[in-house]
Amino acid sequence: MTQTEQPLKFLALTTFDGRLYAVSHAGEPLALYVFAPLAQAYGGQYEVPFAPSWPQYNQDFVLQYVPMPVLSPDQLPDDLEKHITSQAREGDPVRPWEQMLYQGWPLYYVPGIPASGASDVQPAMFQPARVGMNPPDAPTNTTEPGGDGDVGGFPPPVWGP
Repeated sequence: MTQTEQPLKFLALTTFDGRLYAVSHAGEPLALYVFAPLAQAYGGQYEVPFAPSWPQYNQDFVLQYVPMPVLSPDQLPDDLEKHITSQAREGDPVRPWEQMLYQGWPLYYVPGIPASGASDVQPAMFQPARVGMNPPDAPTNTTEPGGDGDVGGFPPPVWGP
């Protein structure tokens, strides 16, 4: 049986050197990340499943990235507040809470990894969230669409992982 997790509690969202960070209740800044292939998902019009639905061989890697819970407006920098939205994670059996989005990108943190220039650049599928990044559906982030343009209900109502 799948165990439901709880997100960390945060004091604020902040920026440093052009990157987004969440400050934990312990006062520790945690780097925030986005799922980089999301831009290709828009271009290719395919869904990204939640982490528990990924194949076993890479599920643990994806599960280390925890969906950032929604913070109240008073916890956000004024200049970023208009770019922050959220998505429900209904259907995720492990992490069903409301997730914060920046410029349309779902945000993730990795517990236990202190923020620093050396340790917050993760390999492969996730990259640091940056101030001013284009939305994942921006033309500069997508591949050329194919077919007749009928997207059949795309984009999906929620994005994984």
